[in-house]
Amino acid sequence: MQYNYFPGRLRFRDPILRSSEIREAALEVVKMICPEAEITYKESTASILALYPEDKVDIKSLRPLLPILLKIEPKIRFYTPKKKDDILAGIAEIKSELEKIISNRIE
Repeated sequence: MQYNYFPGRLRFRDPILRSSEIREAALEVVKMICPEAEITYKESTASILALYPEDKVDIKSLRPLLPILLKIEPKIRFYTPKKKDDILAGIAEIKSELEKIISNRIE
């Protein structure tokens, strides 16, 4: 998966995003990170672009997600349909960790 990050802009692209289940799960995570984000999906490049107000996202608070991302990244890179459930489980784990991060911000 290719990631391009610049404050206020995140693009990730990979053919795996053509799977509607994986794409929708990934979009849910992006929306959790920044509900104000403008998110678009481009089928021709299998890419998601999120434009967001950079002052609304504390990137440092998202660091706990990195080990989970690194765990599912090889499954994404060498994707086969048999790995789909593992990838969706990894995304669910990211969502769970993100919920903890968000609830800690609120408290």
